[in-house]
Amino acid sequence: MNSRALAVTVLAGFVLAAPRASRAVDESAAKERVGARAGGIATFDGLNDAYGGGWDLTLSFDARLSQSFFLDFRLGAIYLGDLKFEELDDQLMSTAGIQGSMRFLFISAGPMYGRPLGGGYAVYVSAGAGIYSVSMVFDAVNAPNLSNQKFGMNGGFGLSKRISRNWCLDANATVHHFFIDQTIDDVYYVFTDGADAPVILDVAVGVVVDLR
Repeated sequence: MNSRALAVTVLAGFVLAAPRASRAVDESAAKERVGARAGGIATFDGLNDAYGGGWDLTLSFDARLSQSFFLDFRLGAIYLGDLKFEELDDQLMSTAGIQGSMRFLFISAGPMYGRPLGGGYAVYVSAGAGIYSVSMVFDAVNAPNLSNQKFGMNGGFGLSKRISRNWCLDANATVHHFFIDQTIDDVYYVFTDGADAPVILDVAVGVVVDLR
């Protein structure tokens, strides 16, 4: 199974699993919650060949819609390493010795369903759709930063542990995927030397705060 098929299978699994959840993410959860997570990034196929892994930071806001689920908003930044193809950015930018690195910014929204496990623990699944901004940042003075905006989606699974009335520790794994155009105007396609649309795995930890 290739990585794109794996991503579709994982996302479908999250969506199918969500309606089985019978309660909110946490029995003590407030109607509104904010969270912050940081972690590592694993990439696959052509993106891994071009840049390898990286790290990310994600901010979230959750609003309870009913006892059984929240509406989950996410704002995130994904940072990858320098381009491994040393001659590619030189040729594309017509500048010898230039070094480029890739960044993704995203904003997404979607449902989040959860099930308490007892003892302050809860598990949850989420699915979201939104906009991913793909950017190239260069180390040369006066080099332009290039970017495109793409439609994408994500699906995640998480575990939380309540440590006080308002605070929870959170561990989360999320798969990201966005669509590309295989043209010379597509920043992702050009600066990965023709890679397929990406599959990105984000494994992160953080905190969630209930707004009461």
